[in-house]
Amino acid sequence: MLRKALKAAAVMGVAGVVLTGCASKSYVDEQDAKILEKLNALESKVSQFEQMHKTEHPKIVSRIEDLETKVSNIESEHQDIKAQIKAVDEKAEKNAATIRGLSEKVDALEAKLDRLSSNIERVMKKSLAK
Repeated sequence: MLRKALKAAAVMGVAGVVLTGCASKSYVDEQDAKILEKLNALESKVSQFEQMHKTEHPKIVSRIEDLETKVSNIESEHQDIKAQIKAVDEKAEKNAATIRGLSEKVDALEAKLDRLSSNIERVMKKSLAK
């Protein structure tokens, strides 16, 4: 038991010496100065970024609004063009239907002309045969 107590006391003593030896006041002050220097540099950068944000942010917002307006105008033009294309397609479909109807009429007239021509030939042959 005494051995364990001596071991614990020795470990505590060594740890105390190590901790007090490493952290002298001048060392701590030196480390604090380095940290403060880095902190000041970071604060300066943050201030620069904040200032840049104040001056550049409105410009960026304005540019974004301009681009959104342009996109809206393009979308509107696109809709107009789509409507025009749809109207042209509908007119083309109507024209195609009209052409099909006229083609059927021409075919019917040609068939009728062929029948009349055959009838005339038959009548002429009968007339000539008499």
